[in-house]
Amino acid sequence: MSNEADIRVMVVAAERAAAAIVRDFGELEKLQVSRKGFKDFVTSADLRTERRLVFELSKSRPGFSFICEESGQTLGEIEDSVWIIDPIDGTTNFMRGIPYFAINIALMEGGEIVVGLTLDPMRGSYFTATKGCGAFIGKRQRLRVSGREDLNESLIAVHTDTEEEERIKKLGAITRRTGSVAMDLAYLAAGKYDAVLARDVGLWDIASGIVLIRESGGFVDYKETSPNRFTILAASSQAVMSGVDCSR
Repeated sequence: MSNEADIRVMVVAAERAAAAIVRDFGELEKLQVSRKGFKDFVTSADLRTERRLVFELSKSRPGFSFICEESGQTLGEIEDSVWIIDPIDGTTNFMRGIPYFAINIALMEGGEIVVGLTLDPMRGSYFTATKGCGAFIGKRQRLRVSGREDLNESLIAVHTDTEEEERIKKLGAITRRTGSVAMDLAYLAAGKYDAVLARDVGLWDIASGIVLIRESGGFVDYKETSPNRFTILAASSQAVMSGVDCSR
């Protein structure tokens, strides 16, 4: 199967799951008034979205394995082809009625992430990337990182402790805390941010973003710091990456 065909499979799966997320998001306002069953509703939305994604992907690619945020790892007949899924990245935003969250899907072949998709359900926009073929928003618009090299002019999304954020600010950068690593990495690929620094995140949070950044001309450094938990630093240029890295 070609990676282009895989992208089509991912887009269809994500868009079908997104329809239910948008509907659930509309119901949250009522639940926030009563608070009754609020967290249970959000948890159910997460699980329901993950199940829909697994169903859709399995239907098109039977036998593939899965790594999912909610249900963990499932080995299929094809162990080297693995779907990596985060049904709602930015759950707290979703729960509080803030429309900044994403569906994240990536495909790992032989231990390497080769295809990624990040979909913004509330805007209906999706970011995709395939190793060696570039990164795009929608079907045609090519993504490129900003290429900015001056840390003093950089906008950096942080998912780390406040002490580290303050060190980055002292270097002259502007920081943002958004609540969704996946959306931030997609926006970095689109040239909106100049760097993203996140600690203690899951592979499902960052897998799509890794290929998005690389295919849009950016730089990524990520490592496992504890079982299934990662630190990632991604940037639009080596200069910004080195500048942020010095604050660690």
